[in-house]
Amino acid sequence: MTTGLPKLFFAVLACAPSSAWAACTVTNTGPTALGTYSPPALVNGAPPYSAVPGGFDCPGTVISLLTGNFLRATVTSADGFKLTSTNAADTVTARYVVAADSAGAYPFTPGTPFVYMNGGIINLLGLLGGTARNVQVHVRPSSLTAVAPGTYKGSFTIGWEWRFCSLLGVGSLCAGTLDQSSAVTSARVDVTMIVSARPVAVVITTRTTYDPISATNNPRAIPGSKQRTTITLTNPDIVAVDANSVAVVLPTPTRAAVALDGDGTASPAFVTTAEGSPASSLAVTYATPASTTDDVDFSANGGTSWSYDPTVAPQAVTTIRIRPRGTMAAGSSFSVSLPYALF
Repeated sequence: MTTGLPKLFFAVLACAPSSAWAACTVTNTGPTALGTYSPPALVNGAPPYSAVPGGFDCPGTVISLLTGNFLRATVTSADGFKLTSTNAADTVTARYVVAADSAGAYPFTPGTPFVYMNGGIINLLGLLGGTARNVQVHVRPSSLTAVAPGTYKGSFTIGWEWRFCSLLGVGSLCAGTLDQSSAVTSARVDVTMIVSARPVAVVITTRTTYDPISATNNPRAIPGSKQRTTITLTNPDIVAVDANSVAVVLPTPTRAAVALDGDGTASPAFVTTAEGSPASSLAVTYATPASTTDDVDFSANGGTSWSYDPTVAPQAVTTIRIRPRGTMAAGSSFSVSLPYALF
């Protein structure tokens, strides 16, 4: 039969090396930013893995599972995988780990070759996306103790070893185009990180809720009216705020007094709270104006002391302190509001 010959010939042509085949290269990489993180985020190990160039590139290479093909990478660091502040006065360093994937499921062991592929035995081609173009590795920073704000730099070396045969290969034999390293070829990878505080943000808004003429129908800010001031707290960090560490001190507005009987609407509540999305897990308790065990305190001397009973003379209150309890979840917000009467 002759019909099988064209099919076999076509199959061979389909496996022939592409004209796009080019030599593999290993080059040092420029500084790659890992991101900006707060000291608590680093201590809690919250930063994700960031992709950085690995310095290895094989243009046009189609990776195949031939017996003699392999790709190995060995990661080392002269300074022990540290990130050091550019400010010489900051002696505390951060650290980092390197992995082959973005989830950290395939970490590199320093000084030990990581095998991406070894013929048909060990094959992690999914980490490469099926090609060896601009291979990336992944870096995650952390710290055992809080580091000072500033810029931190570090570097590590990846030693690459490879052998790619474009067609048929067994052992050291290759029937197609062959690219291989004669020895370990190293690339230096430089990384940087910014450390910056991410404090809880506070936004204060006030709206008029009642006036003696219009009641609650489009009320105006006139003498005898009531207003509700809302304090919204937002945690911009990727970690929760330490438990019971948030406190808000709110000065009494000019020509106003705390309205212990509410804001003039149907609800007589003095303190109201609201969760944002995602929820914060914070809570504010308010028992009575004179309570010394709840989370709302009054001062008549600008905050020097917090034991004033506002029922004696509400207009004497100069400052209110609110102390939400609990940890504040990462990225969450929480609001608490208080009413005032204008005079």
